[in-house]
Amino acid sequence: MQNRLFNTAILLSSLTYSCVADTDVDGLAESITNQMEHFNKVATTTKQNEHYQPYIISVFEGKELEKLGISNLKEALSLVPGVDMATDNVNTQTPIFRGSNPLSYGQSKLFIDGVLVNNVFFDAYPEYLSFPIEMIKRIEVTRGSGSKTDGVNAYAGSIHVITYAEDFEGFESSDKMVLKYGSYDYRMGGFIKTYKTEDFKIFVDFFTQEDNKKLPAGFDGLSQGVLSMPGIDNRALSRSGDAPLWLKEYSLGANLEYKDFSIKARVHEHKKGSAYGINLALPQESDRVKLPNYYLELGYNKEIGNYDIEVKGGVKYDTFDSKSKLLPDGLTFIDMYQYDTLGTISPVVFTNGIYGEHLAKQRTLYQSSYLKYNGIYGHRLTAGYRFVKEETIEMTSKLSNWSTGLPEPYDYTQTYPFFDADAKRNAVTFSLQDEFLLNDGLSFIYGFNYEQTSYEDAGLDPRISMVYQFNSDNIFKTIYSSSHRNSSWQEMFTKNNHARVGGTNLEPEKVDAFEVAYIKKFSSDTYLQTNLFYLLNKDQIHNSSANPQYENVVDTDIYGFEVEYKGYISSADQLYLNYSFVKGRSEIGDDGTSQSLPNVANHLIKGYYIYNINSRLSLSGITKYVGSKERALGDVREDAEDYLTVDAALQYRDKKHDYKVTLSLKNIFDTDVAYPSSPKTYYEDYAQENRSFLIALAKEF
Repeated sequence: MQNRLFNTAILLSSLTYSCVADTDVDGLAESITNQMEHFNKVATTTKQNEHYQPYIISVFEGKELEKLGISNLKEALSLVPGVDMATDNVNTQTPIFRGSNPLSYGQSKLFIDGVLVNNVFFDAYPEYLSFPIEMIKRIEVTRGSGSKTDGVNAYAGSIHVITYAEDFEGFESSDKMVLKYGSYDYRMGGFIKTYKTEDFKIFVDFFTQEDNKKLPAGFDGLSQGVLSMPGIDNRALSRSGDAPLWLKEYSLGANLEYKDFSIKARVHEHKKGSAYGINLALPQESDRVKLPNYYLELGYNKEIGNYDIEVKGGVKYDTFDSKSKLLPDGLTFIDMYQYDTLGTISPVVFTNGIYGEHLAKQRTLYQSSYLKYNGIYGHRLTAGYRFVKEETIEMTSKLSNWSTGLPEPYDYTQTYPFFDADAKRNAVTFSLQDEFLLNDGLSFIYGFNYEQTSYEDAGLDPRISMVYQFNSDNIFKTIYSSSHRNSSWQEMFTKNNHARVGGTNLEPEKVDAFEVAYIKKFSSDTYLQTNLFYLLNKDQIHNSSANPQYENVVDTDIYGFEVEYKGYISSADQLYLNYSFVKGRSEIGDDGTSQSLPNVANHLIKGYYIYNINSRLSLSGITKYVGSKERALGDVREDAEDYLTVDAALQYRDKKHDYKVTLSLKNIFDTDVAYPSSPKTYYEDYAQENRSFLIALAKEF
């Protein structure tokens, strides 16, 4: 007998996809009747029944985001409740979930079609934030530490990007070609293509994009005393100007399926300007950073009676590759090579500045095996493991000569490396979980991850959640979860750097999260979701310009709530609104020093409205408000200012010829938007784009 929760989930999935795929209603109903098991798999895999999931989750459809004029993954994530954006001097942009450690990385995990793509060096994914929205079918964002996937612990949240490789019978993806042009000489082109037979399917997506973005930076970090020292004052060498934020990128992805076997692969090349300088000195326009990301994953999934076997194995390559002028002409500095080898100090004048080439290439091997069993009535048991081996396979460190001051790069790979060439780490995570359906209205998920590493063990991360369906329109959730974030390789293995000093004795950051949620469903596609959260963060990793050594020195208590509404005012429109409030305190060190959350906006308000003028033409608008942000202790600057931005888009769709044109204008009122800079680095915050435009043409085949 099918229970009420199951039936409602299937109905929601079918209704949602009927809108997206323009499927005939009668045909869909007949298909549901004849293939109930198939549609249950679709609903589970695509999470269209997200309101019944034991997580705090928001789902955004790619075609709806296109209609809004959203350009890429970063812009889409800016709509998520409780999510803000941050960056640093090399423009490593990252989403911040609920104010969690905004000057760090790795707080969230990004999956592309189920493959974890966080790079090893930063444990971040800035190279994927520019992923074009036209390549994305759906984005599922889970907020909170309870978002565990195949043994991967997500400290503050997880982001699942599903491309058009997802291709269920009845919901097939169309082939597509995309062209875009916009401000900053932005140009993009791409396509998606699917070929399939009865037992075999291959999906390919490709895009290339570039721009020539430059944004004002104010005076660089030398003005704040960076790289000045007793007897040596380099502040007069500080420069102001435009930071090179240009982008050149291409990506080729392929998904193959043959019966129960699958292959997922991607070559993602990402090159960008050096932004605000690795050493906080404004770089040259041509200076660059490369962050390529390649992966290949083999999978096997087989259902045998009450068992579901899932085995995966893969390899991933990440690289941090920088080539730039690190410091300006005329800099006076200490001969670090002589100091370290001979114990002497002799100031050197670098008449033509200091140049540097830094490369660290990492390889990650991983394998996971999971067994699911549903032979016990009301239970679905999952047990398995994930093993990961990370290692540096190549490292190069070249700098201008410390002894002579000559600009030609000298190879210090062996004598003065910027990174540990022998860095490696193994980790194995064991998982056990039970999905327990007590009755039609009450279900539980409980279990744990247990992780051991070759450095500091994370130990046990338990999780339990309850979903109570009072009736089909009222849903309640309670969640407790514990999770952790292992230190990134930048935090562990960076050496001989005045801004960052790594340490291999760092403890994992830990969080205990308590969440409750209530969802009111007004119809199959109109809802109000509210949730409260309380987060206890321990041993958060921190460094500063005054103390560049990474240490576990911050404990943070965070609390707040989020309200999210999606629905309609009339039959011809779509409305989405959310409001987030976050508050808390950070305790720094062992002396009891504390302050309110630094660099965190207490208030976030976001929303969009789409008005369908007719079947071909739609007009939409996006509004985002980000509140002011307090500075960190010792930072004498005024609070980072709040800002309000408004975007608008007009889309024309020709159904007969299957093409659409979207014109969008972003930040219409030219509001100044900036992300906070760290104390005593750049005095001005990192300015973001002002008013800009984008034209997109998409043709389906």
